[in-house]
Amino acid sequence: MKKVILFNFNGTITNTKFLAIDMYNEIAEKQGYKKISEEHVPYLSALLIRNRCKVLNLPLYKMPLVGIAIKRRSQQYIPNLKPVSGMKETLSLLKQEGYKIGFTTSNNQVVMNKFLTNHSINIFDYSHFSFSPLSKSKDISSFLKKYDLKKENVVYVGDELRDIKAAKKNGLFCIAVSWGFDSVELLNTGRADKVITQPKEIVDVLSRI
Repeated sequence: MKKVILFNFNGTITNTKFLAIDMYNEIAEKQGYKKISEEHVPYLSALLIRNRCKVLNLPLYKMPLVGIAIKRRSQQYIPNLKPVSGMKETLSLLKQEGYKIGFTTSNNQVVMNKFLTNHSINIFDYSHFSFSPLSKSKDISSFLKKYDLKKENVVYVGDELRDIKAAKKNGLFCIAVSWGFDSVELLNTGRADKVITQPKEIVDVLSRI
């Protein structure tokens, strides 16, 4: 049987890095946290979340609330973002080769429908919507139960160290992508099964497992 390919949406299918930074900086200005400048992004991208919080003077216990606030503020912009270069073609190729594809996201369902329609990629077989952007492990578990899928038949694709950890916790083969916020150096600490730099590599990886 062909694998089900489960994508984390934000940062993987579309690059939301700089949108999230803009939303964070709006919050930081009001709350007195340190703002993120473009030149500091490479440094921050190599740090664990708790260390990023220290650098930004953001109390770690407030990070979940800030994450939810960023998600809410970004919803109006999501439909007009573009898919990562090469992602649309890769998704189509996966479908042509008989794979089923799905995504998990904390974005609003109406927002997601607009994005998928705007870019003519409303071709997903599965979807899972959650409230919090910080519940990745639970989201994967819920996805597997919702669609009665076995872990050995699902491959997870994500852009953060948290994605790798969540996938591994649920026993999934994990592909990490380099175009999200987390650096390749940080991703490598999570021991993903494969770290890729271009969407088209997903098909190559799948052909070998």
